[in-house]
Amino acid sequence: MNVIRHELRRCACIMMVMALFLLTGGHLALLQGFAWAKMLHDFSRHGSLTQAVSKTFDGHHQCPLCKKIAKTRTAEEKTPPVLKADKKAGLFVSESEDGIPHPISRPFAYGPPPFVKMTEPLFAPPFPVPIGWLS
Repeated sequence: MNVIRHELRRCACIMMVMALFLLTGGHLALLQGFAWAKMLHDFSRHGSLTQAVSKTFDGHHQCPLCKKIAKTRTAEEKTPPVLKADKKAGLFVSESEDGIPHPISRPFAYGPPPFVKMTEPLFAPPFPVPIGWLS
């Protein structure tokens, strides 16, 4: 049972890390890295490595994958990361506000605490604890 709980916790942690990775745009960063590596490889075939690096990162020689990534990033920045509620639910709540009475607020006081009488006083155990139990 403890092993199953450990595996579930581990799976939940992995899923939380993956969700955070996707939420922060990590998938786009990985794709951009892949696109840059491919561009470096392609540009270095036709020129020197310094020319390939300058062409890759100057922004004027974008590959189709870089263009798609840039388009996706701008689309994600424009849309706020908020879930939109169903319009019918908002309409239902606004219509029912008038018909539902508000809860009555009354002052609340807790009763006296229950006093528990100890039948035996708390003393040391009747026999000494063996040393083997402590390890």
